[in-house]
Amino acid sequence: MKFVVTGVTAVLGSMLALTPAFAQLRGHGGPVRALAISADAATALSGSFDSSAIRWSLRRNAAEQVLRFHDGAVNAVAILQDGRFATAGEDGRIALWRAGEQKPEIVLEGHKGPVVALAVSPDGATLASASWDHTVRLWPLAGGSPRVLEGHQQNVNGVAFTPDGAALVSVGYDATMRVWPLQDSSAAPRIVTLAAPLNAVVAAADGEIVVAGADGALSFLSPAGELRGKVDVSRTPIIALAQASDGERLAAASIQGAIAIVERKERKVARVLVGPGLPVWSAAFLPDNRTLLTGGVDAVIRRWDTRLVGRVPSRQSHAVDRRRRRRHPSMGYADR
Repeated sequence: MKFVVTGVTAVLGSMLALTPAFAQLRGHGGPVRALAISADAATALSGSFDSSAIRWSLRRNAAEQVLRFHDGAVNAVAILQDGRFATAGEDGRIALWRAGEQKPEIVLEGHKGPVVALAVSPDGATLASASWDHTVRLWPLAGGSPRVLEGHQQNVNGVAFTPDGAALVSVGYDATMRVWPLQDSSAAPRIVTLAAPLNAVVAAADGEIVVAGADGALSFLSPAGELRGKVDVSRTPIIALAQASDGERLAAASIQGAIAIVERKERKVARVLVGPGLPVWSAAFLPDNRTLLTGGVDAVIRRWDTRLVGRVPSRQSHAVDRRRRRRHPSMGYADR
């Protein structure tokens, strides 16, 4: 397996120690599609193709509650600042939950296609959703009608608020990144076209935007949309992207199952968690900026120390179930 890093090929072979994840969470009956972690690192929320979400205690490494509501895969999850939980699904609905309740407190409806990404505004007042109906919606969490952002020509795969909350960034299969001003609803978005379909986006505290592409590359852009750099991480599409809370480190997971740990400011792959060439669908950092959770098609959530370099033995890696992939057409992401 090879990874290309800004023109330099790093061959990962027998020199890598076999270092498995140091904790596992089991409970889902299908691929783990989404992950979110609370600010106090006590709770994780996961969404799965098995149509459920699970609220986990990270202190006990145990499930605390199974949330069942959606018709189809749970593609995106978020933990709100007021302690509620958000789940979004293949059915186009977004459900807001309170801990311990068996039914959603609120259901947000309006999307005409699967919802695949969620983001919470810095002030906690707004939830953004990205959908394969080619739109983004901004939902006031205090109530009221959503603002609909239209313009993408194909599936919208990712959304992220800028750190000051003044804009929302969206990326899609149409290979565009759009920066939407939020203070002036009449203002047109800034549109940047990149080289490949885009699957995910994060915005760092210093304003830099990082997007993950179906070409296996991370692109680094200024708040104005100017390309600052690019890191070629994988020969296959990147399908999940996570950022440490300090903005220093990124985790980019690919269809081939490798998770590249990227030093954002240095523009380099620092280390790689290597699987047998199979998809890792979700990733999220804990607030300590080094511990990473990942979810794959084997329905297991794994906890990693990202400061260790390791290759995962095949039996402990995210193993693909090809029959399950055929049963879940929404697993098809931007794969070029």
